[in-house]
Parts: sequence; C-alpha cells; structure tokens
Amino acid sequence: MIVNADGEDTGSERAEVHFLSALVDELMRKMLAAGVMTQADLNDVEAATAKRVGGIPRAW
Repeated sequence: MIVNADGEDTGSERAEVHFLSALVDELMRKMLAAGVMTQADLNDVEAATAKRVGGIPRAW
C-alpha cells in the first residue's frame, strides 16, 4: 500500500474499496430478493458494519 506523507491511502486503494463496497451491496440486494436474508437481517449487518468503521448505517 502506498500512502502519502499524511498517511492517507492512494486513489487506487480508494477505487478498490469502492469496488468491493459495490460488490457487497449487490450481493446483499440479491440475498434480499432471493429471500435468503430479511430487511431486518440486512439492517443488522449495516448497523454492525457502521459501528465497526465509525459510519452511519444505511436503511434497507
């Protein structure tokens, strides 16, 4: 991983994170559509993830 003098990640790292985020989002949508997970399950996943990374959970 290449970082700048301030310890921030590079554009390629951010692009990879955005790609993985979109991939997970698509997987979660497919799981909801297939009935594998409920909206409550997805909201639980969002809440746990947001807590771990310090963000705000999205509502499913």
